[in-house]
Amino acid sequence: MSPPLTKCAPYQSLAEIYDYVMRHVDYDQWAGHVHAILERYDHRVGRLVDLACGTGNVTTALYDLGYSVSGADLSEAMVQVAREKALLLEREIDFYQRDLRQLNDLEPFDTAVCLYDSFNYLLTPQDLAQALEQVHAILLPGGLFVFDVCTERNSKLYFQDVKEDENGPGFNYVRRSRYDREQGLQYNEFHIRFDGQDEALEETHCQRIYPLAELEATIESSPFTLVDSFDGFTFKKGSEKADRVHFVLRRSKGGSEH
Repeated sequence: MSPPLTKCAPYQSLAEIYDYVMRHVDYDQWAGHVHAILERYDHRVGRLVDLACGTGNVTTALYDLGYSVSGADLSEAMVQVAREKALLLEREIDFYQRDLRQLNDLEPFDTAVCLYDSFNYLLTPQDLAQALEQVHAILLPGGLFVFDVCTERNSKLYFQDVKEDENGPGFNYVRRSRYDREQGLQYNEFHIRFDGQDEALEETHCQRIYPLAELEATIESSPFTLVDSFDGFTFKKGSEKADRVHFVLRRSKGGSEH
């Protein structure tokens, strides 16, 4: 018999095991690619904020590259793990609990990043537009914003009716993934059971897979200027043929709004 399920908000229970689930990710590679993008445009980085930073893995990697960096994430549970990790590693990084659509009380930064398809969690065009407005508001004139999204190709290849069942240290989790092509929505459902607990904890994560043309139109309507877009971890022009596309946006040096 399956254990009873308790529904949790996204990342509420996953935060505790997130680093184990994502242990295959090369966060140094992610930080290195961000570094290469910023160098490509001779950008004076100054202070950088890592938005939707999760448990702070990229944030820490950027700190180790010499950046003055802060992190922000919607999930208080993820932020708490990030804070504990920074304390343990003796990294001087401030972490904040913030929604991408409500950032305007954060201090101004020269640079912002939002990585690992976190922008796909913005489920409506209105959410996208609001987030872009908010990021723009916390950047100084001339500031760069780098973010990435997953493409439909990625969802079809890796998240179409996939099941993963794994035992970790002190827990078991099952992840079921599916992609609803008609709705343009990708779902990841987690069932997590910690040793000694009778119940399983359920989280459902939903992402919208936007056509790149729609994203570019939303950016065009935002206060930002689209500098470029790139396939994956390359400097090839971003396209639907890639699994992931990085966008580079700039806040106008004059600080003017559309």
